[in-house]
Amino acid sequence: MPMDEKHMQMLIETNQSVKSAHHRIDKIEADVGEIKELTIAVKEIAMETKATREDVNDMNGRLKVVEEKPAKNWDKVTSTILGTVVGAIAGAIVGLILK
Repeated sequence: MPMDEKHMQMLIETNQSVKSAHHRIDKIEADVGEIKELTIAVKEIAMETKATREDVNDMNGRLKVVEEKPAKNWDKVTSTILGTVVGAIAGAIVGLILK
């Protein structure tokens, strides 16, 4: 049974549609592959950012200790000077009283 022209045209159009669909599927598969790679890269960046944030927090804590040391030392020095001055004045007063 010979194929009439109408059926032949439908077959050609269907074949072209299938080829077009395959082409679009191939493109989508490539895009999905790129999206997967991008997702992996974003996860790696997020992990590195988290590690960096933890390192920075640790450094901030250590820096705070280092910054506080001179202030503590200054407090000790001023206390010593003040104690010495007060002691000297008190000693002088006692010395004058006992004379």
